[in-house]
Amino acid sequence: MTIRIMLVDDHKTMLWGLERLIQAEAPALTLVGSASTPEEATSLCATLKPDVILLDLDLKGSSSLEILPALLSNGVTRAVILSANRDQATLTAAVKLGARGVVSKEAATEDVLAAVRKVHGGELWLDQSLMQALLGQIVAPVPKADPEAQRIAALTAREREVIGMIVQGKGALNKELAERAFISERTLRNHLTAIYQKLDVANRLELYVYATRHNLGT
Repeated sequence: MTIRIMLVDDHKTMLWGLERLIQAEAPALTLVGSASTPEEATSLCATLKPDVILLDLDLKGSSSLEILPALLSNGVTRAVILSANRDQATLTAAVKLGARGVVSKEAATEDVLAAVRKVHGGELWLDQSLMQALLGQIVAPVPKADPEAQRIAALTAREREVIGMIVQGKGALNKELAERAFISERTLRNHLTAIYQKLDVANRLELYVYATRHNLGT
């Protein structure tokens, strides 16, 4: 079964070498096309629907990560990234976007060919450090929820208004605050009781301290 390959690289010397490498493996590997710009690569891939793309990470000063989803959108093509970039974050992003192989531009030709065959067969071709970085992100512990953020999120819009009046009122009596809010003192006290329970404070003084500490009511 022939593996149909498309090359994407903006370095003519690299492109020439890859073309000769693929052609030397005929009929097992077949070169169906080559591109050197993001626009050319996207258009050609949509037309040819190659089995595997050998994709340079940097194209004319732009990242090929920007076009990777479009290249893989046909549901047939799989991508092997060719990169001189050793930044783990960038390479991890490439895999998250759908690349199934990453090969250094300094790798032996045998490794490039092996990556093409493995990826075409549905396997991954990643070095150990990159695989560990991906696994580390998958199994990373879920950050603990901030209890204060949960308390604050439980406040209603009206309760936030009441807190704002207390912070800005700086000691105003409940009667005065109720008049400003056009509510009765009893309603104000009900709001305050609910606020105290949600924020785990005991009185208006503690509420004022809590609100100023967490930038509430400003």
